[in-house]
Amino acid sequence: MNALSSLPADARHRILAEIPPNEVIRVHFDWPAWARDDQLAPLSTATGDPWHTWLLLGGRGSGKTRSGAEWIRAKALGCEDVAGPPARRLALIGLTIGQVRSVMVEGVSGLLAVHAPHERPHYDVSRNEITWSNGAIAQMFAADDPDSLRGPQFDAAWCDEFAKWRRPAYAWDMLQFGLRLGTTPQAVVTTTPRGLPVLKQLIADWTTVTTRSRTLDNAANLAPGFLAQVLRRYGHTALGRQELEGEIMDQLDGGLWHRDRIDAQRITAPPDLTRIVVAVDPPVTSNANSDACGIVVAGLGADGRG
Repeated sequence: MNALSSLPADARHRILAEIPPNEVIRVHFDWPAWARDDQLAPLSTATGDPWHTWLLLGGRGSGKTRSGAEWIRAKALGCEDVAGPPARRLALIGLTIGQVRSVMVEGVSGLLAVHAPHERPHYDVSRNEITWSNGAIAQMFAADDPDSLRGPQFDAAWCDEFAKWRRPAYAWDMLQFGLRLGTTPQAVVTTTPRGLPVLKQLIADWTTVTTRSRTLDNAANLAPGFLAQVLRRYGHTALGRQELEGEIMDQLDGGLWHRDRIDAQRITAPPDLTRIVVAVDPPVTSNANSDACGIVVAGLGADGRG
């Protein structure tokens, strides 16, 4: 079936009107019938090999959360529209447990909402778990506590708003050691991008398939007033290209330090230095939620330049 959402309104209404009443629920929850191409999981990498990571880079409200939730549903239920066997142990990872619950599970586009009533899993808030009738289990984790990923093992994972995580590289590494079940463990990453080194490394990895979407691509499901307002205010800014177009921007408007200015001053080797200073700005506390420790090294060259 062609994506119903891409058809003209009159054609869509005509098709829906012809569906038998007992099929309405099935069609309503048939994600491939409604999704855009960029919201459907790839079958393989560009080389035809199984993918390890599906990276969805999208603007705000572009539908990436719905894509992540639908992929987890399809993996847990063993739906035909996803590659590989059904998953039995799944990980749901967001910035905090609260955000996993409110966005990834309970949200308008979350896991509970994308299931038909007869297939909806059991949601155990006290255990931070979701259990399907076929035995599949999804556990919730906070990226703010990466070490909580030590021990559990999975064959599928969904990471939401990855670029917002405070220690994305470390949390991602901890997840990789746990993705060790099944024949082809896979992870879906849904995020509005930022110019993070770990995100660029993920894109460059040959086992990653990257899809991109804009806020405008999901206009049919967004309030017209919202679109008009954000396009008017941010449509021609670097922030708008990041938050609405889903582009990775290394330099946002108003930044004090511009990358081209930094790159222009790079040298291949340090000169003779007459003085070296190492400055440290330590955090007040030492725990998983502490601020980063600031460290800078400065040198004074024999020529008097810093």
